[in-house]
Amino acid sequence: MAQPIVVVGEAGPDGVTSATLECIEEASELACSLGTTVHVQIAGHRLSALAADLAAHGADQVTLVEHEALAQFSADAWLTALAPSLRAAKAAVTIAPDSGYGRSWLPRLSARWRIPLSTSCIRVKITEDGYPEVYRSSHGGKLHERLIWARGSSIIVMLADGVRGVGAPRPARRADVRVVRPELDPRAFRDRTLRTFPPDPHDVDLGDAEKIVAGGLGVGGVEGMALLRKLADALNASLGGTRVAADRGWLPHDRYIGTTGKIVAPKLYLALGVSGAGQHLAGIGASEVIVAVNTDRTAPVFKIVDLGLIGDLHAILPILLEKLQAHAQSGRETGDAASGRRTPDLKVVA
Repeated sequence: MAQPIVVVGEAGPDGVTSATLECIEEASELACSLGTTVHVQIAGHRLSALAADLAAHGADQVTLVEHEALAQFSADAWLTALAPSLRAAKAAVTIAPDSGYGRSWLPRLSARWRIPLSTSCIRVKITEDGYPEVYRSSHGGKLHERLIWARGSSIIVMLADGVRGVGAPRPARRADVRVVRPELDPRAFRDRTLRTFPPDPHDVDLGDAEKIVAGGLGVGGVEGMALLRKLADALNASLGGTRVAADRGWLPHDRYIGTTGKIVAPKLYLALGVSGAGQHLAGIGASEVIVAVNTDRTAPVFKIVDLGLIGDLHAILPILLEKLQAHAQSGRETGDAASGRRTPDLKVVA
């Protein structure tokens, strides 16, 4: 059998990260084309409950590298704990989430082993002739690069979060699970995590945001975008938008969403004044819930929404903000009468 495809997984307080599941599914697709298997290695403490989820998304073998010192992230700890098992796996390709964790220790592993590492990747394959091939985003998402290495080269690929989404699990799948308990001396680590803070929605990377408020041409200008920012703050959400809005200077260029900008997969995506250009819709397709407000009932965005409102966002948002403020103060939602304002004409689109 050909060399396995190895995934270096990550786990958070809620279990395996979605970025890890994306990597496993990318690896599974690659392994299927090569007639090989997917090995997942993950470091931490008390990880046994994660094995079923890893298997359900395509892992054939799971290695749980467990130690109390791995309960909190440390680049030195992960490098020391994972390097031996990764070396033993002899992977054709090693795939990992393109996260802050991975970027702090995988480049060191790449340099130590003198094998190529590629970040911001959107696709990985091995050609029929055996050449590893990677497609990656570069220049702030404005360009896509195609990288090819010598036949038979082993490479490390860091897959950009949200580029492929996570498919439905297959609960019946099983994986061969083994537990490795390395000998670690925490006193030798040069770094350690003292406390983890939740991300600030104002500057968190949109690819990592759980809630996004996005504005398009219908916002009308800087003042309209300021109104969207108030809504984003009320929802503890990140602010983004379309490329048109960014090109007009209404928001920074690193905050526009689409195939040429940021690929996102939030739990909630609010599209306000966004008509829905093809490249923008392709960038939000993995969102769990999409809500749109637009005056144009024929806007393409309405074809993919979970809830659509046909109406003027400049009339709707002030009322919504009042409702959110009242809810925050009272701890419960208030009725329309509490705002003392007439609800604007709008229609809900299924």
